[in-house]
Amino acid sequence: MIKRTFYNLPAEKREKIIDITRKEFQKGNKKKITINSVIKKAGISRGSFYQYFDDKLDLVELITDDMTERMVEFVRNELVLNGGDIFEIPMRIFDVMTEDREKYVDIEMLTDSGNQNSALISDYMQYRGHNHDIVGRFKRYINKSQLEYNSDEDIKCIVFMMFDAIKAAMYNVSKNGSDLERERRALYRKIQIIKNGAVKRS
Repeated sequence: MIKRTFYNLPAEKREKIIDITRKEFQKGNKKKITINSVIKKAGISRGSFYQYFDDKLDLVELITDDMTERMVEFVRNELVLNGGDIFEIPMRIFDVMTEDREKYVDIEMLTDSGNQNSALISDYMQYRGHNHDIVGRFKRYINKSQLEYNSDEDIKCIVFMMFDAIKAAMYNVSKNGSDLERERRALYRKIQIIKNGAVKRS
């Protein structure tokens, strides 16, 4: 668990450690992240590292928290602008992420099974990732009146199905070299199926 002492650091120092950690994870196609590489580039001692963090899993939490904050803020703002239509969000996320791949490279990295840190990331997701109630942080902005299934669990299920579709589309574009417009059309089709359902209405 990330310790309070880390959050008490000056913002500039916190951001430096986050940025270095992100860059070290991005090298995962070549080598695994190490505590030594982080402390050396951040200019902190090993003792300081353990004042801020418990272990290497905290480094995954560091970039996951940062990514989550940005994503939640984006989704919340989009829902406010579009009147709470959750089904407009996936296409907006896809468009923004493909227009500025560098800004969202950490999302690709966290879902890339070819990354040499994938076992560490998987451990984090298994043992700690469930602590993030991402949907709970923007669900009040969702227009539930448009939903047939609108309990908290239903909404969470809908959101994660759409996020899985986005991840698959982004993986196909970034790793498989798929055509951007083709993946966009395929994603749109998936979202429409999720929105409208596969059962014929009488």
